[in-house]
Amino acid sequence: MPQRRAVFFLHGLPDYEALFPLACHLAARGVPVKCLGASAALRREPRLRGLVAKAPVPVRMIPNRLLKRFSGLWLKPGDVPVVLADPAYDRSATGRRGQHILRHGIDSIFVQHGVIQTHVNYPLDMADPQPFHSALLLLYGPPQGATAITEEARGRVRQVGFLKRPLFAPRPPSPAFRQLQSGFARTVLLCHSFRWQARYSGSEIESYYAFVRQVAGARPDHLFILRGHRGKARAMHREKDAELLRAVPNVVLSNAHSGPLKAMDMHDVLDLADLTISTASTAILDSLYRGRMAAVFRNEHPVFQDLPNIETAEDALRFLDAPPQQAGDALLGRFGEVDANLDRAADEIADFLAR
Repeated sequence: MPQRRAVFFLHGLPDYEALFPLACHLAARGVPVKCLGASAALRREPRLRGLVAKAPVPVRMIPNRLLKRFSGLWLKPGDVPVVLADPAYDRSATGRRGQHILRHGIDSIFVQHGVIQTHVNYPLDMADPQPFHSALLLLYGPPQGATAITEEARGRVRQVGFLKRPLFAPRPPSPAFRQLQSGFARTVLLCHSFRWQARYSGSEIESYYAFVRQVAGARPDHLFILRGHRGKARAMHREKDAELLRAVPNVVLSNAHSGPLKAMDMHDVLDLADLTISTASTAILDSLYRGRMAAVFRNEHPVFQDLPNIETAEDALRFLDAPPQQAGDALLGRFGEVDANLDRAADEIADFLAR
């Protein structure tokens, strides 16, 4: 029987953030690891070249279309893919790989990558939980509510804590942005997850933009950075972004492909901010782990129940005037120290591969 090996498919920055530190922890233990990367990712984020060059595990670069379409070329006997979407429900661009895994009965290992994630803990009242294919499920915390994780699959769950950390040193902003920022007393990062359309109605999105106009208008000495998921300008809020910029001079957009914060990732932008207000998402934990106090805009999920909840502009202004410095401690305590969590997750994978 061939020796079992953990295989990581790294299509873009989200895969590197969620999986590559774990691959490196495994390699440092001498666990067999194979990393396959999409060559296009190096063009989109040049800093990945330096990250990969210094890593304890090599990454074989392959054109993205080949990496997605021809799973049989990359998965050999004994290989165990480590996945962000379980093959049983993967409908993404990598779904062909999931179908290959199911068709050939290949073991896989699932790794949670979002604090609030469909098929893990959203929605909390899912009526028809779906089985997971993966033989091992590594989650940040215990399954909550009647989620897509069936009772049978919960027996394969291991709680390992939060696994994501910055990959790079912060990218400095342009001199023009630094000059702009120097004219304000503080910088506040506002994040939202409106690309997740099942969670937010059109009226809720409208209400959010009205909220931002109120808060920014009431604090003209604060600079507000507005960032959507992954810094993408999506059709559902692109026009609203433009209207907001015309109406409120102390708001700037963090857009991945244009504007004063072009090409800056979440952690680059966090380095510029003093505080964060976000819809319930991983941005909250990213902020707390970087030492930035965070509040949740109209929180609808119990995972963030210990943090300040912002329902109105008045709530936000009170938070900005007196952010509770210890409010995130309990949450950080539950999710743990990232390096120790990566060690725990690596131990679970190593034990599984050795069976």
